[in-house]
Amino acid sequence: MKLKFRLLGDPVAHSISPYVYSAAFSELGIAAEYEVSRVSDDDLSNAMRDPRVFGGNVTLPHKLLAASVADEITDEVRATGACNCYWRAEGGILFGANTDVAGLTAALGECEFGVSGSRVLLLGAGGAARAALHTLVEGGVSSVAILNRTLEPALALKKTAPNIATLVVEGEVPDVTYDLVVNATRLGLNSSDPDPIDLEVITCKSVYDMVYVPGKTALVRSAIKRGIPASDGLGMLIMQAAFSLQHWFPDQEPPIQAMRVAARMALEEA
Repeated sequence: MKLKFRLLGDPVAHSISPYVYSAAFSELGIAAEYEVSRVSDDDLSNAMRDPRVFGGNVTLPHKLLAASVADEITDEVRATGACNCYWRAEGGILFGANTDVAGLTAALGECEFGVSGSRVLLLGAGGAARAALHTLVEGGVSSVAILNRTLEPALALKKTAPNIATLVVEGEVPDVTYDLVVNATRLGLNSSDPDPIDLEVITCKSVYDMVYVPGKTALVRSAIKRGIPASDGLGMLIMQAAFSLQHWFPDQEPPIQAMRVAARMALEEA
């Protein structure tokens, strides 16, 4: 009998996670399957507790709600208030973790985007942004400016990082040079989306877009056109998946290279 894993979110149809995890299960010789399921806020708790499912991941817009559904949570969930990985243990206890933090840390390292001492412009204030801010703080940034389309979530996010210089931006972005811009919004998933930030109105040295799409996001393409080093969220996707596997199968070493190959092939075929 195969173990069942599931990605919960809305939207989820674009996700290549099933390809990434299928490659990992095959490489590790694990009888398991991974599927996506579009769920509403009202359906999330039942979906996470579905007895037919061993575990899975949670994506936007449910990461904050997922943290409150889990019975036991990791330190990263406590720090961010966001959960993107879950699994059931003996007695039906539902565990929740945040592998976005470690995933983004690893991805930024692979890109050689220096975080320590940097000035960062963070776009968004949801679950992904909470993981991003925690990653940046742990990495030793000097300051973070938060830009979000609504004020209250940004102010709530600011409160999670009281020990660094954090500014909530209203209106125009301050005229400073940012070492790194991080897009933690969903903008870029659809070709009709506006850019989350106009790179003509700011000065930045590098761009990391947590969104991934075939052919790179418009933000990444815009940055590269201007000679700004930029990367999309594919590396983060792979690494957060690897850390999720470590929670589900702690005795196994995630086959990262096989997961990378599967991810790239899936995007090429999309």
